[in-house]
Amino acid sequence: MKLVQVGIDLGNSMLKGATFKKGKAETVKLPNRIRFDKNVNPKAKVMEIDGKTIYLGIGALNNNVLKHTRTNLLEQVLVIINELYPEESDLKVDLNLGLPPEQLFNDVFLKKYQDKFPIGQDIEFTINKNSKKVYINSLDVKAEGYSGFVHIVDDIDEKQDILSIDVGGGTIDLCNYIYDYEDEMYYPDVTYTIETGIIPFAEEIAKLFNSVHGADIDQRKIDNILKNALDVIEYKGNEYKVEDYLKALNPLVDSIMNEITNKYGTLDKYIVIGLGGGYNTFHRMIEHLISKEIKLDSETQFYANALGYLEQ
Repeated sequence: MKLVQVGIDLGNSMLKGATFKKGKAETVKLPNRIRFDKNVNPKAKVMEIDGKTIYLGIGALNNNVLKHTRTNLLEQVLVIINELYPEESDLKVDLNLGLPPEQLFNDVFLKKYQDKFPIGQDIEFTINKNSKKVYINSLDVKAEGYSGFVHIVDDIDEKQDILSIDVGGGTIDLCNYIYDYEDEMYYPDVTYTIETGIIPFAEEIAKLFNSVHGADIDQRKIDNILKNALDVIEYKGNEYKVEDYLKALNPLVDSIMNEITNKYGTLDKYIVIGLGGGYNTFHRMIEHLISKEIKLDSETQFYANALGYLEQ
C-alpha cells in the first residue's frame, strides 16, 4: 500500500487537490457539484459507496459556508484523491485539509469537521466502475488564506505590511502579515473571515442581466465566466461586456470593504496579495483602492491553499 501526502481545498465553488510526485507539484480541480439521479453527463465522476451512487462534479452546488455542516465531504475528498492518483487502487493517505480561520479556532466546529473523515480504517468504493480503497493514515486541518501565503512567502522580497485576501466561493479569508526585522521574515498578525464569496457575485450579475434583457441566463453560466476571468457574456448570438454588469456588485462589495476597513484599516497601507478563484472579479471592483500589490499567476492564485497545506 503506497503512502502519499495530499492537500485538498474543499471550496464552496471548486474542489482543488495537490500532491507532490518526484518533487514536482501536481494539481487537480473539480466543481463542487453533486447529483444523485441517474444521468449521462460524461463529465460526472460516478462513485458507488455504501450502497449509494453519487455523480460528482455536476449538478447542484454542494456549498455551505459552515463546512462542518456540509454533506458528502468524505466522498468529495475520495474523488479528489482518485483524480490525483487515478492509477492507484490501494492508497494510504496523509490528508491535509483547511477551514476558514474562525471555524478552525472553534473547537466544536473543528471536531465536527474532523469526524467526517474516518482515520485508521479502509474505505472501499468505486469510481467510474474502478474499485478503489483508501486508508486515511492521518488528518491535519490548516487555516485557509494563511496557507496560501505560506506557499508564496519565500518569493516575496518586501518589508512593507502585507494583507492577503483569499476570495473563495462562500467566504473571504484575510490575514495581515508584519515583517520582523530581527528574524528577517513575515509573521501573521490578525486572521478574519467574511461569510460571503464569489457565488453571490454571480447571482447578482445574473439578476441584473436578466432584468435588463428580459433573459433567463443561468447563474451557473455567470459563475463559469467569472471563474475563468472572461470578458463577455454570450447570449442568443450576441456578446455583452461583463464590465457593464459589475455595478450589480456594488452593494456587496461596499459591505465587504466596510468589514475589511473596520478590521484592518484602508488597503492603501498594505501590499495586497490576492488568492482564490474569486479574487480576479473582486479585484476589478477594488483595484482603485490598492496602492501596491503582488500579482500572482492564475495557477498559483488558484491552488495556493491546497499546496500550502502540504508545506506546513
